[in-house]
Amino acid sequence: MIDFFSLVKDTNAYKIVRGEKSKNTLSHAYILVCSDEKCLNNYLKEFAKLLTCEQFDACNTCRVCNLIEKNRHQDIYFYPKTENPVNVEDVAEIINESIIKPIELNKKLFVINFKDNASLSVQNKLLKTLEEPPKNVFFLIGVLSEHALLQTVKSRAKKIEIFPFDKEKLFNALKNELTDEVSLERAISLTDGTVGQTVKLYNDKNFFSTVDLVAETLVNMNSSKNVLEYSTKITKLSQELEDFLSVLELALKDMLVSLEGKENLVQNKELLAKTKKATGFNVASLLYGLEKVEEAKKRKKANATNTMLIEWLLLQILEGKFKWQKL
Repeated sequence: MIDFFSLVKDTNAYKIVRGEKSKNTLSHAYILVCSDEKCLNNYLKEFAKLLTCEQFDACNTCRVCNLIEKNRHQDIYFYPKTENPVNVEDVAEIINESIIKPIELNKKLFVINFKDNASLSVQNKLLKTLEEPPKNVFFLIGVLSEHALLQTVKSRAKKIEIFPFDKEKLFNALKNELTDEVSLERAISLTDGTVGQTVKLYNDKNFFSTVDLVAETLVNMNSSKNVLEYSTKITKLSQELEDFLSVLELALKDMLVSLEGKENLVQNKELLAKTKKATGFNVASLLYGLEKVEEAKKRKKANATNTMLIEWLLLQILEGKFKWQKL
């Protein structure tokens, strides 16, 4: 079992809430921002334990902590209850439940995982209760990005954030669960610093073919004639397209810091070695490429067609190479 507590307990977010708990100055609502979609629920549980456990830190052994882990405590409510996004009916239930006194604890806690799909109607319906909650009612809202929330919602809660973890932290937290240390180290070296992606890469036996394809694309795509060839190869990845974009971003970043003589900042030496033969890149074109990868990720979230998205991105990377070479 992954030790999420060991990851969370040293974060500034956890220290903030723990400090406020010790001073009895807890905010009535917190917004937890964390980009790890696959594990956001796990982090929300750790903070739910902290907010309700009688111990200074969450003890992870008492009745409250154990029931939170199972989503079964009668005074702590988790939403959504299904795989579907939180809807207005859920919020209506939250509002009705909030005015009923707790059964076991001296407080009620509503844990709401909005991810990035909270509709405007849902957020607006929750506003008044967030602004004027009943006594001893607390909210813990999880999002992948604060941009997913209305400003009026954000203004009624305290933002705390979990940032990507460093390699050593991830390795120590995962090594008992993911026991092949060589594969774990390789996965971590290519991860975005989140547990979710690290576990995914560790278990994906085809992932390293994606790494090879990124390197091949950067080395061999030297004219617009190559764009169709490589866009076809890349779009065959289908569900792995997001992985391709993440590895491409990592490759460009490592090429950039290497060009700047900052070898100590290289995140993946194996990947950098594969891209050594790539020509035509300089600092400006690499920065330009990174901007376009970030834009491609946003277009992907907006449901852009994979084929058109990759063709556009490859052409942008080529354009950056030629544009900055001429200046």
